[in-house]
Amino acid sequence: MFRNPEVHEASPSRLERLREKLSGGRSRKAALEAKPEPRIVALIPAHNEADVIATCLDSFFAQSMMPDLIVVIADNCTDNTAEIARSYGSPVVVMETVDNKARKVGALSQGWIRYGQDAEFILGVDADSRLEPLCAEQLFTELSANASAGGIMARYTFDQSTASGFIQSYLLRQQRMEFTGWTLDLLRRDGETYVLGGQATLFRGDAMRQVAKENRREAPWSTQTQVEDMELTWRLSDLDWETLCSPDSRAYIGPMYSVKALWAQRRKWDAGIIHLLRLNGFKKHTAEPWKLQAKMLLDATIRILFVVLLTLALQRGSWVWYWIWAIPPLFGMVLNYRVAMKMPDRTTKDVISAVLLVPGEIYLWFSIAIWLISWFDVIFGIRRDGWSAQYRAEGKGSIE
Repeated sequence: MFRNPEVHEASPSRLERLREKLSGGRSRKAALEAKPEPRIVALIPAHNEADVIATCLDSFFAQSMMPDLIVVIADNCTDNTAEIARSYGSPVVVMETVDNKARKVGALSQGWIRYGQDAEFILGVDADSRLEPLCAEQLFTELSANASAGGIMARYTFDQSTASGFIQSYLLRQQRMEFTGWTLDLLRRDGETYVLGGQATLFRGDAMRQVAKENRREAPWSTQTQVEDMELTWRLSDLDWETLCSPDSRAYIGPMYSVKALWAQRRKWDAGIIHLLRLNGFKKHTAEPWKLQAKMLLDATIRILFVVLLTLALQRGSWVWYWIWAIPPLFGMVLNYRVAMKMPDRTTKDVISAVLLVPGEIYLWFSIAIWLISWFDVIFGIRRDGWSAQYRAEGKGSIE
């Protein structure tokens, strides 16, 4: 979903304009005083998340501004996710899904129907996310002050310290680089985003209800896509709601620790995005995703041609080095360095990995392979259950 965007550093002036846009010219104190008793309901869909749900809920209890209700939606769990969540007590409540075959969307929909459809604000958080202490307050301040915004998501990153071993460390570092570059690109565009990620986003209740009503759904999310957060974002944009990324709030989200899990997640994302783009065509809010598809095509074409031409040249003994060929790698090193220096919690290893190029290039080839296979599946009408594949890859079982 967040696929190797062109990276542009968000300047301080851009961040200040975004903060002004989100605050409506008002201070945090003024925004909070305007609505002293907000009705905020947090929805946390959870399928076999016993290993991470406590960390997620602990971060809620450390918030400077607690939601009025925190709903853990235990979806077809075969572990003790529900029991762990219940041990926290108020304001945490646990509901278990009933006959849900629609994966995460079904869980969110059942939770919204039971607890969230009358809420003033809905805070959607994944069970493997950890919110920084000011996250909820910052999201609320920004969203309540901007009447035209339908949703605002936190800035996402990963906790490198959770990785163990070479493979996990490598994959996690590349995901951090990827998300940092993506976030910088959003902030460069004054925070406008084509996807309000479900990892940590605050939605306006009125906007969610309007989406459900206009699209004749029981809940705002669509069961016809595997990228429900992006589809919801586009429906909000169709109704002229702004969809934004916060310049300040931060959430640490769940990474993929194995090649198998990352492959399954990105297959689900890429195929879902391609299906959505084919259904929605070219609109203002689909322009950026189409641009990223074109960039992936260019990345793939350049690299495949390079391998083919280099192989032919070596076979014929006609290969000659020209120093001008060093310009693109040097340019890439500079761009990667800029991203690494903006990475939260960066270390010397992060910077070295970025400027070496090879780690990032391997990751890009991996991403290109997934992208090509996903396009192949969509073109030839091959449908697969991405959620089930990801659950299995992460060792969380499946939902039949």
